[in-house]
Amino acid sequence: MASMRIVFGLLTVVTCGRSGGRGLGQKTRASLGAQGELSFGGKHSNLAGSNFPLARGISNWAYDKDAIALRVGYVKPEIISWKPRIVLFHNFLSAEECDYLRSIAIPRLHVSTVVDAKTGKGIKSDVRTSSGMFLSPDERQYPMIQAIEKRISVYSQIPAENGELIQVLRYEKNQFYRAHHDYFSDTFNIKRGGQRIATMLMYLSDNVEGGETYFPMAGTGECSCGGKMIKGLCLKPAKGDAVLFWSMGLDGQSDSESLHGGCEVISGEKWSATKWMRQRSVS
Repeated sequence: MASMRIVFGLLTVVTCGRSGGRGLGQKTRASLGAQGELSFGGKHSNLAGSNFPLARGISNWAYDKDAIALRVGYVKPEIISWKPRIVLFHNFLSAEECDYLRSIAIPRLHVSTVVDAKTGKGIKSDVRTSSGMFLSPDERQYPMIQAIEKRISVYSQIPAENGELIQVLRYEKNQFYRAHHDYFSDTFNIKRGGQRIATMLMYLSDNVEGGETYFPMAGTGECSCGGKMIKGLCLKPAKGDAVLFWSMGLDGQSDSESLHGGCEVISGEKWSATKWMRQRSVS
């Protein structure tokens, strides 16, 4: 629980970042650095050299199971946009976790589908040209998957039982996902768990050209999307990073500005894992 309090503290502090910026300002970083030394026994702390448990800094976290599961000290949140709400978590997954998810998925990939608004069922569509699979309820109990699920829950502050099963996706050359919303427009899908309120999108591979995640209604400039310049905000895939974005606004209504898509892959393969989270338990 101590490590969870530390994580929530970090998430609170990081909201000092600039709206729509790409990181904390120099002054803020310096302030955070000083606070870190005072909190964890740095050279300017009165605790340095004492026998107080925190005097040796984050080295103590190596023996904390919660801290290991949450990757405390590795995950670095960055506010990307306040409207729509987008947070980028650097180093959210370890390289081992990324490779593990890919290895589970490879034998079971099939053509991806989209939700039919009339029936709530998955159908094939040229809107989404990838292949994917869902982890099973049994796989959700595997220790490494449980650690990832717990991390998603803590950093999103949404109960784990509100999350759907993780979906793993592969985008090959020329494949893409056109702009869409993650929230449902049909009544069938919201019967179980309510509306989707947020999405955690985790990148599982490097060495891909293109394949950016783009938000057409975020930001005020232009960005490169599959080699083409478009209006909006684009995030380049980086192995281990994760993007948390909210489909529901603070007013409790679906946020139309959460429109997003996957840019065309120019070369290489883009692997990702998606976790959708609902208003209520889906377990």
